[in-house]
Amino acid sequence: MLLGEQATPPIPMNLVIAHELEIIGSHGMQAFRYDAMLAMIKSGKLSPEKLLGRTISLEESIAALMNMDKANPPGVTVVTRF
Repeated sequence: MLLGEQATPPIPMNLVIAHELEIIGSHGMQAFRYDAMLAMIKSGKLSPEKLLGRTISLEESIAALMNMDKANPPGVTVVTRF
């Protein structure tokens, strides 16, 4: 899954995959680039709100989780406690 010199990370990824372990963290933009990203959001060049699909209540989340294998509206579903 990784390329180049990162193809063999110090973490034994073959064991992570084989044992279906979960690694919590992030993989993506480096933290030092956040300022540039936030500036792009502020200027309107990026519109992260377009990623949001719908907002549902905590009570509605049970049905949403049970139906995850069915077609759902595009975008991220946000669960609120209200």
